Amino acid sequence: MNEYLLVCKILKPVGLNGEMRVYSYTSFKDIRYKKGNTLYIKENDNYVPLIIKSHYSKGGNIEVISFKNYEDINLISSFIGKELFALKDENLLEENEFYYSDLTGLEVFDEENNKLGTVTSVEEFPAQITLKITKNAAKSTFFVPFNDFFVKEIDLENKKIIIHLIEGLTD
Repeated sequence: MNEYLLVCKILKPVGLNGEMRVYSYTSFKDIRYKKGNTLYIKENDNYVPLIIKSHYSKGGNIEVISFKNYEDINLISSFIGKELFALKDENLLEENEFYYSDLTGLEVFDEENNKLGTVTSVEEFPAQITLKITKNAAKSTFFVPFNDFFVKEIDLENKKIIIHLIEGLTD
């Protein structure tokens, strides 16, 4: 069964010839938005394929894309506000790289094997990527920078992350 990953959200049309401004969530912009590649829009429970016709970056997370056979503003009006997806492809990852969706739901432990909580999401902030962790008992959350200093081990097979705990991190 195919697994789809969120790539971007369509914000608004640009001009009259089917170009759309999107907010990009992907770390693989050069690959995901490459001319001829396929993205999918969810219509009810079906993923409808769309072929990239053109792409350029506006800086930051803003991209402008268009699709083959949708070269008119009237053809894309129903797309506005919807999300676009790509098929999950493990071949895009280097060794020790992960899709954010693979980290969500993993249990988090400190280096002494004390359970701290569960990863509820991966957040991208301008300064860095962080893991949002929900504590088990209190249902409160805390954030851990996603870097080598804090994240010591990721074990997808056992659904476990070990972090370096410093004073005040979980408060």
